[in-house]
Amino acid sequence: MQKLKVGDTVQVMSGAERSASTSRGKIIEIDRDALRVRVEGLRVVKRHVKKGRDRTNPDGGIVEKPGTIALSNVALVCPKCDKPTRTGVREVENKKKRFCKKCDATIE
Repeated sequence: MQKLKVGDTVQVMSGAERSASTSRGKIIEIDRDALRVRVEGLRVVKRHVKKGRDRTNPDGGIVEKPGTIALSNVALVCPKCDKPTRTGVREVENKKKRFCKKCDATIE
């Protein structure tokens, strides 16, 4: 079972994004091969896009999108105690569930 999933709220614990005004956000995408994660609103990068036939950006221009952060630099935020925490996995009713190691609450 994975300790981080898409949609989880995480906090940046180290790196340049730690000092940002809001160092928390929801996970958009996880690249398990490169051990990187995309968090909405953090590590915003600009990409120059050519004019093309695609419907997303037919005029081209400069597009801002979230960059990647190392998976080891983020920590899951417990929804109950609202603190960044390590997570564990335990079996509850024959299903594996994640839990907060600080307050022992189950994380859905």
